[in-house]
Amino acid sequence: MGTLFLRGGDLPQAKRIVFVGDSITDNGLYIAFMEAYFLQHMPERELTFVNLGVSSETVSGLSEKAHPWPRPCLHDRLERVLRESKPDWLVFLYGMNDGIYHPYSEDRFRAYQEGMLAAISKARPSVEKIIVLTPTPYDHSSRLRHLGPNINENDSPSWRFPDPSYNEVLSRYADWVLSLPVLGEADAAINIYDPLRRDLEHRRRREPEYMYGDGIHPNAHGHWSIAQTLLSRLFNITLERIPDYVNEPNTVPWFRKTIERHRLLSTAWKEHVGHSHVNKADAKPLPEALMLGERLRKEIAAAACFELEKNGLTQPMTTDWHGYTQYQFYLSGREALVVAPKQEAAGRPWVWRTEFFGAFATADLALLEQGWHIAYIRLSHLYGCPFAVRRMEDFRARVVDRFGLASKAALFGFSRGGLYAVNYAAVYPEHVMALYLDAPVLDHRSWPGGKGAGIGSPTHWEECLAVYGVSEEQAIPEESRPLASAGRLANAGIPVLLIAGDADTVVPYPENGELFERQYREAGGTITVIVKRGIGHHPHSLENPEPIVRFLNGAMQHGTKEGRNSHD
Repeated sequence: MGTLFLRGGDLPQAKRIVFVGDSITDNGLYIAFMEAYFLQHMPERELTFVNLGVSSETVSGLSEKAHPWPRPCLHDRLERVLRESKPDWLVFLYGMNDGIYHPYSEDRFRAYQEGMLAAISKARPSVEKIIVLTPTPYDHSSRLRHLGPNINENDSPSWRFPDPSYNEVLSRYADWVLSLPVLGEADAAINIYDPLRRDLEHRRRREPEYMYGDGIHPNAHGHWSIAQTLLSRLFNITLERIPDYVNEPNTVPWFRKTIERHRLLSTAWKEHVGHSHVNKADAKPLPEALMLGERLRKEIAAAACFELEKNGLTQPMTTDWHGYTQYQFYLSGREALVVAPKQEAAGRPWVWRTEFFGAFATADLALLEQGWHIAYIRLSHLYGCPFAVRRMEDFRARVVDRFGLASKAALFGFSRGGLYAVNYAAVYPEHVMALYLDAPVLDHRSWPGGKGAGIGSPTHWEECLAVYGVSEEQAIPEESRPLASAGRLANAGIPVLLIAGDADTVVPYPENGELFERQYREAGGTITVIVKRGIGHHPHSLENPEPIVRFLNGAMQHGTKEGRNSHD
């Protein structure tokens, strides 16, 4: 997946991010999608995206004989790119053209490697962060259908009719790109090949005739997959919903303007820097384009924010979840939701899923049936860090105000959700009615660190350290370690239900739940423990959720009684 390097979890206030690449970047829809996201959700951030992609370009300097002209090469213009655009972060997306659509060849692979390493070396002295994206996949069946009757299988492999095995070439190139941070060559290598491939496979299962663009160039859904991956890997923003402007861009006026602005600026930048492609675009002078672009940016941000307010928290979008009304909205750019019961319980109690909404939901559904609300905000890959905890409190305050829910929530901490649940409760115990922890991660060193008996996860450990802003040699601060918070939570009088399997090799019970229970009891806290004999990390929860429901209803009644007594 590559290095996640936003230390501390929060976004930068200002960065100039420059993209170089071939026709996929030249098209730049994935960049426009990211621009649209920030213009709508975080217009105050001064994130400047500069698209310097050039159609047909390579980083290897190779070109197939059948190509109508020698392919342009990044090295012919890279010095001007660096001098004129002055990137803080430089993003490379090459590979599709570099294998020149032929079967795998060691010589061509070596040319791609050497070209990429030379480009990185040239950029390194003047660029804060170097980010390399894997190539995108090639889909031969889409290419055949795109060409239709114009196929001539006797043609030598080229961009027009690639070798049927060409996707295997790109897969090899992608594997190498992912090694670049390990080799110390790049600050991040981001895998967009696998997300695109998975999305293609998923869509084709549902629609066998689904077209992946023209087989070489992804369609709008492919570009959204790239944008989604980059938002996650570069900015710690995990999104699952597909915005309306991805499915129907022409029906969203402010997004049409976003595309207009993107084309205006990318064309002006490309021609200002210069390139060796035979076709030159009709572009406005860069100063004029920048002035027009700024005017458009203000118009777009105002319109996009108005739409978000109109269709966001004030009037959330409603969908169905297991027969219940689900309200979907965004909060500070993060996906959030509240599921309402058909008939509300007294006091409007609610369950807060801190991670993995909808997974192993027997208890959630049983509580909905009894009148509880369910709520969730997507803060994935933040491991309960202080930044995530602050966003959690923003969410609690907003849903309590908007939906009229009880001021205290019952937090569900499943697996890594335990990090979020316990860390939030340690900082804001006055807003927590109870904790239900299920196979919870309660020590980062156990998972994802893998420093004990568990299998760990090196990729997630790397992420975890980054969002806490520490290195492998440093320790995550004690106030962010759930095991260290057991005493504080017990003293706050928060009741806990802990369910775990004693055969869990992912989040070993002796390193997590068992230690937490011991410390909680020693501090005089109330904790109920259910150990599932011979059960691993999955399945979570209980097939019969009655003990969970009974525990939470009891915690609610106790809290209500205490609340009455405090006013006597």
